Amino acid sequence: MKNRLDSLLDKYWEGDTSLEEEKEIKTLLQETEGYESEKRFFQGIKIFANQKPEEFALLEKSKKGFGLWLKIAAIFIIFLAVGAAIFRYQEKKAEREAFEQVMQAFNMIQTNMQKGTQSLGVMGEMKHLNTTQEIFNLNDIEK
Repeated sequence: MKNRLDSLLDKYWEGDTSLEEEKEIKTLLQETEGYESEKRFFQGIKIFANQKPEEFALLEKSKKGFGLWLKIAAIFIIFLAVGAAIFRYQEKKAEREAFEQVMQAFNMIQTNMQKGTQSLGVMGEMKHLNTTQEIFNLNDIEK
């Protein structure tokens, strides 16, 4: 009897038993000493099969409520991520505009500096004339 029970249990754990063989396993387990873990396993299956559907319905309702909150949290996170991305984009755009304004100011300074340097070029040509006498040739007039 133990050999038959062992072979049926091996088939059961492999998933190769028929319904009649499963019934035979249950009856052999009731008649045989030992096999406590297998007895508890089949008892648990029996309790689970006898459980009322209302007990499962309560579990489903609580999961639905949790699922709703999970969806709301996911939407909130998505909006938060999109908002952060838009904020970063606007910040980089403002930095780029400020950089362009600074470069325009430098360009304007450079242009004005070149104009000033060109006007000083004329003064540089008069540099070799150190005195007013040389400018107006006053020495020639006095003689």
